[in-house]
Amino acid sequence: MTLTELYDGQYLRILWDEESRIIGIEWKETTASMSSEEFKTDLMLFATHVELKKARGILVDVARFRHRMEPEVQQWRVKNISTRYAAAGVKRFAFLFPPGSQIPPMMNQSSPEEAFHTRAFDNVQQAGHWLTGVDGRTGY
Repeated sequence: MTLTELYDGQYLRILWDEESRIIGIEWKETTASMSSEEFKTDLMLFATHVELKKARGILVDVARFRHRMEPEVQQWRVKNISTRYAAAGVKRFAFLFPPGSQIPPMMNQSSPEEAFHTRAFDNVQQAGHWLTGVDGRTGY
């Protein structure tokens, strides 16, 4: 992948790969001090980039993500952000954990309201293959 930086802020970087049409978030350790409102603001900014680029896949690197998301914020995210992803054409959403991480089973499923598939990985190449449909599976 050839990544282009679209945004570099206090809590995240937004990266884009034109060829694969994968957009990503690289969360920063500064998220430890992020408020719920700042989290929402950054997700709205990211959703705007997803819409502008008509991304097919999203890769969210959570290796340095330190924010503690409250349950109501998760519900807000599904209602207000995931719908924007789906409307933009996103088919697959992947979380990237550090190599060797124990990935919680809940990270490998979409919320019932989400119109795209979700999986978690501890290897960026595997995540990229899955996001682009090169993992041997058919369809999205």
